[in-house]
Amino acid sequence: MPKNFEISDKSEKVLEKFHIEEKKPEVKKESKQETPPQQTPLIEEPKKEEKKKEEKKLKDPLKKFNWKKIIFPATAILTLVGIGLFYYFGIYKVKPKPLNEVFSFDEMFIVSEENRNIFTRPLPLLSAPQEPRTEESPLNGMLFSKKEMDEMMGRRPVAVMINNHVDARPLSGLNSADIVIEANVESGITRLMGIFWSKAPAKVGPIRSLRQNYLEWASEYDPLLIHDGCAQTDDPRTNACGNVYTYGIKTITTIGAWRSNEGGRVAPHNEYSSVTNAWEYGEKMDWDKFPSSIVSWNFKRDADIEERGDKTHVKTVFHTRLTNGGAYDAEWIYDRSTNSYFRRVGGRPDIDIETNTQVTAKVVILQEVKVIPSGDDKGRLITTTIDQGDATILQDGKIIDATWKKSSRTARTMYFDSSNNPIQFNRGRIWIAMIPHSDGEFAIIEQ
Repeated sequence: MPKNFEISDKSEKVLEKFHIEEKKPEVKKESKQETPPQQTPLIEEPKKEEKKKEEKKLKDPLKKFNWKKIIFPATAILTLVGIGLFYYFGIYKVKPKPLNEVFSFDEMFIVSEENRNIFTRPLPLLSAPQEPRTEESPLNGMLFSKKEMDEMMGRRPVAVMINNHVDARPLSGLNSADIVIEANVESGITRLMGIFWSKAPAKVGPIRSLRQNYLEWASEYDPLLIHDGCAQTDDPRTNACGNVYTYGIKTITTIGAWRSNEGGRVAPHNEYSSVTNAWEYGEKMDWDKFPSSIVSWNFKRDADIEERGDKTHVKTVFHTRLTNGGAYDAEWIYDRSTNSYFRRVGGRPDIDIETNTQVTAKVVILQEVKVIPSGDDKGRLITTTIDQGDATILQDGKIIDATWKKSSRTARTMYFDSSNNPIQFNRGRIWIAMIPHSDGEFAIIEQ
């Protein structure tokens, strides 16, 4: 069986070959150090590179990401949220008291201001201290430094006849006046006379014509007088035009005045003048010294807030038979926090258009005067000015019964309490309303 033999012989060869190949791994194992491990890296290298790439993919976005883009908006949002929370819980919810109720200011060294927004003007430099305000104004008691008073003593008060017609409102300059006098003229219409000395508004008015009673009240201050026209009659009790020259009044009339059509104004409600212009003209005429004839009133500090009245609301009517629909009725409403009286006229807040503030006064005097018709064709009135009578004074939120007395045309009107002692006024703007005995009245609405 030769074939079988051959097969067997081949099998043995195969087996022998198999055994030889089986031994080869052992030889390799023995020579492991001699053969460089090249095959293993060829198999593992791609895996390591893949891992490194994956790690780079995870790290690169963090490196490339611009953190500045998110930090600023996040900070801004957190800041706005913080401000909103502070306003809501710290201001809106808590509602802190006004500053003037927390602190008690010494008004001996502070000049009153109507404009409460103190941040609208630049802060003063701290390089030089301000002079103390120790000099008292004889007009309304306001305090000034010696340097300021020396400058003020080189000029005269300026009296300005101011239109109060409905078509002339809002008026200019009232919140710069030291004193304002309000009285009835013809047809139940009131007119104002502002006395300016401590401030020099560039625009006052509108200007209107002069009446005799205002001329006699102005004589107390020996002022520079601004007016446009005057009442001219044969009766010396109403002849303002003739008495301006008889009395030797330093009249400026309309020198330096101008017309304005702002807000659709038309004559005769659109003429204005300037206190500054008046002083410049007065200097040329050698009328630039403060009159020594002016007698000062007595003044005091404002009452402490706990001593002030709570509420006062007074309405004044200057002509009960000619009411003009209440267009000239004035109201005074007391504000305890500022210790001031805010004015309304014709049912609306009375606004000084130059300062865009409501007209205020620290003291309101309601002075009762005798008024009779003159009987002329113009319906002019005769007001007794050199006289004495009753007065009611609004001050510190309280109502004071008083009397008044004017001994001569040039004498200053004096005011006395129920014990006949001179009234001590608060420092600041003083408003005097001349209420006719026969046709006028005032009513205390709330106290």
